[in-house]
Amino acid sequence: MAQRNFLCCKLADVNIVVALERVLGVVEGGAVTPLPFTALAFEGLVEAFGQVMPQIGLASVLEMRDLEAGILVVVSDRGGSLALRIPQVTAMIQSDGDALSATVASARARHPLFMAELEHQGARHYVLDLDLLATHEALQAAAPDGAVLLAEARAQTSRVAPIVDQTQTPFLLLDVCGEKYAVRNSSILELDVAPTIRRMPGAPDWILGLIDLRGTPIVAVSTAALLGLPKRAGPPPEVCLISELADGFRIALFVDRALGLERISPTSIHAMTQAMAGVESYLVLEDHDIVGVIEPKLLVTQVEESLRDCCPTSLSQIDEAATVQQSGQYQQLLALRVGGELYGVTLDRIARIQPFVTLTPLPSSLSYFDGMADVGDATIPVIDLRRHQAHRPTDQNGVAEEHAAQPPCILTQLEGSMTGVLVDQVLNIIDIPMESFEAAHAVARLPISHVVAHEGRIISVLTLDRLLPTV
Repeated sequence: MAQRNFLCCKLADVNIVVALERVLGVVEGGAVTPLPFTALAFEGLVEAFGQVMPQIGLASVLEMRDLEAGILVVVSDRGGSLALRIPQVTAMIQSDGDALSATVASARARHPLFMAELEHQGARHYVLDLDLLATHEALQAAAPDGAVLLAEARAQTSRVAPIVDQTQTPFLLLDVCGEKYAVRNSSILELDVAPTIRRMPGAPDWILGLIDLRGTPIVAVSTAALLGLPKRAGPPPEVCLISELADGFRIALFVDRALGLERISPTSIHAMTQAMAGVESYLVLEDHDIVGVIEPKLLVTQVEESLRDCCPTSLSQIDEAATVQQSGQYQQLLALRVGGELYGVTLDRIARIQPFVTLTPLPSSLSYFDGMADVGDATIPVIDLRRHQAHRPTDQNGVAEEHAAQPPCILTQLEGSMTGVLVDQVLNIIDIPMESFEAAHAVARLPISHVVAHEGRIISVLTLDRLLPTV
């Protein structure tokens, strides 16, 4: 069975995958030099990894809704390189290459540039045909009548950088507690963003919980904790690297962010002169950054016995653990302040917390949304709970207090889509005895399911799904 690795990208409502062996790196977009008489999808020349190459708006080529922002996936192409501008990279996955050949006809029917299709986490993904992309009609020159294209100008337009040395090793650059690390692509089976973590009561501090990987329970491990890095305030780690130990035992290493893909020359990779937990070597980037290379097998050696003991053999054991936690007489809530009132949200509804976002007003009649905000590589709708507040708190002089200029934003899933919820303040996580929950009745303004008493204050438990109007 031939296994192939792919980089997953999100384009509008379509999932695209690119063969990882053709990906030279992933970088943030930079300054683009436009060229005259070129197709709309050909956006100009851009510099990436020290090379000048064409930048292509992939959404425009595929005739999909485009977003101006995005990142660049740099791929090798017939003697040079192309920078594909896409809104978001979502994962790295592995698939059975032999099974892809049976999907060619259905993929081509969707679009001529799709050469196969595959399933990942219940969603259909289409494999992009990079060989056909560069010659596609959407990238052909569009000179006006009477325009003269000089041979020298056309040569400059089509100039591309030389192929990167194939002996270079691909690495995924990572952010772990504000520090930069790297991991070899060959050490990663999959990469996922913000998978749901089920908590494990009584687990060691370095275990975040369990995730469901297509029906198989995998232990979620804090990479920062195993590296001995100090805890820091902020949202929980959101990027999950699936790796495998020698006997096929799989682990999920969580890091804060994936910074991009980069190919490194062997001369820039050096052995460690002294032992460092989980780090097998270091590499030197072009900007002279020294980056430790994490080896997953080496990283978990120190805790491997406990790690294996913590992993259940079936999903039913995960659900059992969740039941035990709930019946253990306590429920955890994230306490929030909106105006002068306290609210609580169960932790399983929270994807992460943004310190603040900038709202763009919606020019529509969707009164239940207060604007759109850029969160990472995505644009999401936002609901401002403070708008529902009937009375703002007052200071000692009786003057109404102003809302925070940069309120925190809680990211949650509503109706299957990521949505932001603005509040005045995120307070803390609290443990509430189950017997303290009382059903709420005749609640105005915000949808409340229960109320609880905590340290002399009443906390209203929000039902986030009811923030949107029923159809």
